[in-house]
Parts: sequence; C-alpha cells; structure tokens
Amino acid sequence: MNQCGCLYLLSLLYLFNQIIGFNATENNYQGNSVLQLKADIRTLYGSLICILFGIVSMVFFAYYRQNHKNKLTPVLNQIPSVEKQMIRNLNDLSSLKPIKPFALYFIHRTQVQFILDDFLIQTEKTKLFTLISKRIPHRSKCLFLHIELVQDLHTIIALIEYHPEKDRNSDYFWIIRNFFAIIFDPSKTIQTWGNLFYEMKDYTLDGLFRCSDIAQAQSVDIQKQFKLWYNSIFRHNVQCHHYLKYDEIDGSLCSCAHRPYKSSSCQWSISKAMAYTFDERFDSYPYQIHHCLAITKLAHVINEKWTFEDLKAFKKTQL
Repeated sequence: MNQCGCLYLLSLLYLFNQIIGFNATENNYQGNSVLQLKADIRTLYGSLICILFGIVSMVFFAYYRQNHKNKLTPVLNQIPSVEKQMIRNLNDLSSLKPIKPFALYFIHRTQVQFILDDFLIQTEKTKLFTLISKRIPHRSKCLFLHIELVQDLHTIIALIEYHPEKDRNSDYFWIIRNFFAIIFDPSKTIQTWGNLFYEMKDYTLDGLFRCSDIAQAQSVDIQKQFKLWYNSIFRHNVQCHHYLKYDEIDGSLCSCAHRPYKSSSCQWSISKAMAYTFDERFDSYPYQIHHCLAITKLAHVINEKWTFEDLKAFKKTQL
C-alpha cells in the first residue's frame, strides 16, 4: 500500500474514533461546559479536513504514477525476455567454419612412434596454442586434452590421452612430460576459454608438470578478452538506456537484442559468442574439436583488433 493510501486509512480510523467520542460526549453532556463541546466539534472538522487531504493526495499520486508509467512503457517494452534475447535461431545458422585448415592428431600410448615424434617437432615450432581440458566424470584421474597448434597457414589439433595407471612407467610418460615443458615455456602463448590454472591444476598430481609450470606460462583468457572486444564493437542502440553512458558495460536496463547478457558479471559462452559474432552454429565436429576451432577463431579477431567493418567484410566472404 502506498503512503497516501495509508494516510487515507488512518484518517478514516481517526474520524471514526472522533465520531464515537463525540457521541459519547453528547450523551454524557450534563455538567460539561459549552467550551468543551466546541473543542470536540473543532476536532471533528479537523478530521474531515485530513480525510479530504488524503483523498486529494491519492488522486494526485495515481495521476502521477500513471503518467510516469506511460513514459517508461516504451523503454520497458524494449527490454527483451530471455527467450527473445537469443534472436538467432541456431538451426538457421551456418556451421562453424575454421579460420584456417586443420589436421587432426591422436596422441596416446599405443600411437606409432613417428607420429609422436612429429607431434613434438610441431609443438617446438609453434608459438601459439589453444587448449581445452576435457573431463570425463567416471575417469576423473585420466587426462583428456584438446590442444590446437596455431601455425601460419594451418593448424594442428591434437587429442591427447594420458592414463596414470597405464602410462606412468612408459616412454609415453616422458613424451607427454616433454610436451608440457614446451607449451608452458614463457616464450609460448596458450589461449583458453577461462583460467588456465583452473583448467590444469587437477593434473599436477600425475607428475607431468607442476603448479609453478602453469604459473610461468604465458596464458590468455579469451573469454574475458572477447567480452571487452565485443562490447567495444557492438555498442548500445540509440534508444537503449545505456547508450553512450555505459557503452562498454552490460546492464539490467539494456534493451539491445545484440547484447544478450544484462549483467557486468556475466561471461559469454562459446556457443553464443560464435552465434552473435559470426552468425555460426557451435557445431559438433567429430571428437568435439569445435571447442578449439571456435576459441581460435574468436581469438583471431581479437588479436587482429577487427573493427565492425572488418567483421562485416569477412562475413560477406563466407557467403
């Protein structure tokens, strides 16, 4: 109940109390003075004035609220619901197109030696990597890693498996340990969707690397960088409440369909990042290698500092 309604209710209760008191005074009026009766009448009139003030206040407040609501309605109607925010129907989007051609390597204990040797050679030559840690609940002690070796003309996606019970005392252990020593060197750069340390810290018990090795690595959280880049490229619409004032910030009053997150604390999912940036579906490539392909593609536009015009021109070439 609003304040005017409360005032009106209190005035009625006060008037009712005064009427009862006045009737009691009139019935018992024998020895009281005329002055006392006049005082009671004045009190009754005062109560009537309070009620009149409450009614006028309620009418004024109702008019103001309705008028203010009408002004806000166009803005409120522009704020999309969760269902309307995802304006792109994923089934209508094209499949994910890698930024570069890629080759696929399977790295495991039973793989032939020349492939493992070539993998280490390619790792030494590569300066930029995209890493995804894949956890399988019922095999939590095993390491399943997808890593993309981003080279100039093409990329190599390696699917690495390591089983502590089977591989700890084999030559394969030293191959994988050497691999981590290479990629965690500060001269290399590792791209992740999230924090590298939290991606890899659970595997330090296997003896393949240490927490200090992860800490010294040159890692880039593409998830955080993407949000900054996207908001700087896709600014708020003119009619949006956050236009100009909060151009690079996500807020609850944002009405822009192209800005699906309405809180500054929200982080983009890879699938939405691909849909809203490239109009591409986060497709299921074999062995889920699309995670690496998507991160590498998003990282490319960030590293190259693409503008809105650059992105628009690129998408035209993909038609």
